[in-house]
Amino acid sequence: MAQEMLSVKLCELDGRIAELHDRIQLSEGADRRQLEDEIRAVQQECRENEQVLRHRMKFSKAREVQQISEAYDRVEKIIRETQRAVCGALPEGEAGKMPAEAMLLLAEYVLDFAIQAAEDAVLFSMEAIHAQLEQQETEG
Repeated sequence: MAQEMLSVKLCELDGRIAELHDRIQLSEGADRRQLEDEIRAVQQECRENEQVLRHRMKFSKAREVQQISEAYDRVEKIIRETQRAVCGALPEGEAGKMPAEAMLLLAEYVLDFAIQAAEDAVLFSMEAIHAQLEQQETEG
């Protein structure tokens, strides 16, 4: 049963990754106005998705989910602080106007971290399946 749930989640991840890939490709061919509109749309979607996830975690009765939620909050805080630090390192009057080359480099690393997070999630999923199989063998 857990395997099916994880398979559904992986299919969901596949779909989201395909959508993200398409967005990046479309962005490369968009004009400035179209890209600004798309950025606003993605920002809104990110806020909505985060709210849904936080809501689900907040009302979970599992102690482990509460711990994950707290860790997520800490990571988000570190990311915001790092963004401010990086942008704050720019010359006066240029905060928030990071050079395109620097932004592209950071985007590359953010995508690398996303890949690493996905790989970690797959490893954790495999370990969870293994634990379930061990439990079934012990009970059976």
